[in-house]
Order: sequence, then structure tokens, then C-alpha cells
Amino acid sequence: MVQFFLFYAGSEIGRSSPKKNFCFIANSTFLKKISHSSQALRENNIRGSFNGSDIVPTFEGIENTAENISRLFDIHAVIGFEGNLPRLVESTNNISPSGAKFVADDVAVVNILESPMRAIKFAASPHAMTLKLELDERVAKHNNEILLAALIENVNVRGRVIEYLIAGDNEALRQELITALTSDSRGLPAFKTDNTLGDYPRRFDEFDSETDVKTKLMVLNSNPKAYNLDKMLEFLASDRSVFMFYFVGIDPGQVINTVLVSMFQKDLLDGTILLRHWAGRSSRGVSQFDGRTINRLIETPNSEIDELKAQDFLERIFTL
Repeated sequence: MVQFFLFYAGSEIGRSSPKKNFCFIANSTFLKKISHSSQALRENNIRGSFNGSDIVPTFEGIENTAENISRLFDIHAVIGFEGNLPRLVESTNNISPSGAKFVADDVAVVNILESPMRAIKFAASPHAMTLKLELDERVAKHNNEILLAALIENVNVRGRVIEYLIAGDNEALRQELITALTSDSRGLPAFKTDNTLGDYPRRFDEFDSETDVKTKLMVLNSNPKAYNLDKMLEFLASDRSVFMFYFVGIDPGQVINTVLVSMFQKDLLDGTILLRHWAGRSSRGVSQFDGRTINRLIETPNSEIDELKAQDFLERIFTL
């Protein structure tokens, strides 16, 4: 698959007598809306244009300048045009958004703010070892197919296939994927993963865990998807909930390591990018991980959690 940078070169936005031109990356992630002359824009009618003023000059604290183009495109590559289209339709046409932000009552707020301590207790318990062992066994069982799937160029398809090989709950579909990967078949079977918080739910005596499986090609610069902020809050509103990530590091020809960490692991939290401006009006937004942070965790596993820092992070999410 070929990835494209879309550039907009024009006079400085907001000046009536421009003296110089500026270059912005203008892929769909960095558009606030499509121009008002494009009111017919719909998800099934993709026609419209945008103006220079529709491009965000700063995205989540990153200036839209030539120096930051690669960094910004890494963010866009995971979301893609299809992920941006519903938001652009909504913002362009002032369509009432579907869904609603998660609203936490007093009990839910307490449970959410206590979730970092639950994560600390879980990480120190035998349950965390059990969970990682179960997932490691699945990786070992499908090691060859995972390495074949790692050759898929489309980052979203590659991730969904590998994650399903490891954590999918439909054995017949898994076998179809394996057959397609290991034969001369020209394509993969059509399948759609559930749009849930995690891939691998697991209930323990004291905890209900959700684990999201993420693969990382160590030789590529990429920012993996993290989680929907409202879905994360809703899950953590239970007093038993623990949200984990299982990272699978892949080099050409080998799985180099697997790591199980909490969403609150201190380095992972520092490497969490909040895409607030990208969200529609009915959502707090989504998040991504800085791919460099994932590489470091895979190379040097660390499960440390800073409880106060994690609580500050959650309180910041509440305000969005």
C-alpha cells in the first residue's frame, strides 16, 4: 500500500496582505471541516473541498510545520481517511452526532480514580503472570502465521489479523485466516473485529481484566492506536476493572519479545497521545501511543505505575 502526504501551500492564514507562503500537511486528520460550499458531503457522497483556514495549524501541541510532517503523518496513518470521514461530515454539516460522552456518577468517579491502585495490585499478583502466560502460549502456537501476517503492508489490516490470531474467539475464522496466510490464496477472508475496548477479556477472583493486543514492527516508525477515551472511562467505572496492553514486538523473521503492562505504566502514560481535536462533539476523543515508547518497553519491560500521575491523567480526561 502506498501512503500519501497531502500538502497545502498558501499564504499565511488570517492575513489580508501575506508576505510569504506556508506549507501544511493537510491529510484528513488535520482538517477541522470541509468548506461550507460542500454541504452535500456525506459518508456515501465523498465530494467537497477545503480552504486553508480549515487546516489545523497546531495538532495536540504539535505545530503543523515542515519540521513535524513525519511525526504528524505517523499519527494520521493509523486513523486514516475512513476514520476521519464521519467527523468531517458531522462538523461540515452540523449534523447531530450519534452516541454520547460517558457521564460518571459519584460511585463511578471513585472507582475510576482508584483504578491505578487496582492496576498496581493486579500487576503484583499471580493473575498478571497467568494472563501473560496464556497470551504467550497463543503467540507461540501461531508464531509462523504471525510472522506471515507481519508482511501485510496495510497497517490496520496487519494489526487486526495478528490480533485475531492471538485473541480471536471464533476458531473457524482463525483457521480461515491461517489458510489464507499459508496458502497461495490471493486475499484474506472478510472479517470485522468488534469495536470493543480490548481483545481478550479475562475474569479473575478479584479482577475483571480487558487486554488489548498490539503488535509493533520494531523496524517501522508508527503510532499504534490506543483506546477510545469514553469506553476506557466506562470500563474503569467498575470496582473490579483492570485494563492491560499486551505488546508483541516483531523483527523480520522473528517475534523478539512480548510485554504485558497496564494502561497506567509510567512510560506508556507519558507516551499516550490524546487526539481531542479529532473527536466529534459527542466524544472525548481517542488516543494513540508514541511508537518509540512501545519499542523501549518491548526491549526493556517495566511495569512501574505512578499512581498520582495516573490519577492526574484520569482527571484530565474527565474535563474533555
